[in-house]
Amino acid sequence: MKKIGLLFPGQGTQVVGMGRSLVEHYETAAKLFYEASAILGYDLEKLCFEGPIEVLTKSRYCQPALFVHQFAAAQVLGELIGKDAIALAMGLSIGEVTALAWAEVFDFKTGVRIVQKRGDFIQYACEITEGGMVSILGTTSDCVKKLCALYEVEISNINGPGQIVLAGEKEKIQRVFEATTEITGGKAVLLNVGGAFHCSLMEPAREQFEEFLKKVKFKAPRIKVVSNVTGEVMKDPERIKNLLAQQITSPVQWWECMQTAQREGIHDFYECGAGQTLANIAKRIDDEFHVLSFGEYGNAIKFES
Repeated sequence: MKKIGLLFPGQGTQVVGMGRSLVEHYETAAKLFYEASAILGYDLEKLCFEGPIEVLTKSRYCQPALFVHQFAAAQVLGELIGKDAIALAMGLSIGEVTALAWAEVFDFKTGVRIVQKRGDFIQYACEITEGGMVSILGTTSDCVKKLCALYEVEISNINGPGQIVLAGEKEKIQRVFEATTEITGGKAVLLNVGGAFHCSLMEPAREQFEEFLKKVKFKAPRIKVVSNVTGEVMKDPERIKNLLAQQITSPVQWWECMQTAQREGIHDFYECGAGQTLANIAKRIDDEFHVLSFGEYGNAIKFES
């Protein structure tokens, strides 16, 4: 049997309308959105389907919305292609929580509570700091490190060859944006985000999240899950818990995650959620990867046997 992996994208992929057709056509998805709304204390369906995008983009709402949509998509996909076909799961940033829930490290309801708290803590950290992020394209890691040293910013995501994201104080990120081409010969793209994720400015969120997770029971994963922090497969529940907290202030090693999946013999993936962000990154890493998107009704295609 062909081994398939699941990919779950991160914050920034949210769009108004996400998940609507899943809920309209699959009872499994409708039930999950209903259960999540009861836990969260607000109408998640209405927020996802109608917005406004300004609210949906805030971390405290965005993270639960992404988690529920992604998990619902994965559950429906499992029903369509058979759960046993899926051998590995991994997600970028908040997507890692979805991967852990799907691997049964904790149940769905616990996952909703985890992302609600994580979103609240990160939103708080965003509000007490003035942070931003910029994607650096088409240059070397040494050049990116030079930018970090010159402007006192940090690497937050290593997505693939020639694509590294930096985070830090908004003013410094703006200076990086203006100087990148001259210093590195590459291109800089400012990201439309509400803070500086995966860097030291998120330390207040990491501390709060670590304390919260102490009260949550984790189990060993049912399938392989790859860590954003180490780029390696996670097995021990307590180690997983520690890494999930560290992830908030650590660079996302997505390139290494994809290479680990490759070493595990997995080249075919479904990206569960909105858009094709991880599919596009995978293409740039290695044309051996094949990623199909599944986040709405009717766009699931089975891989050839």
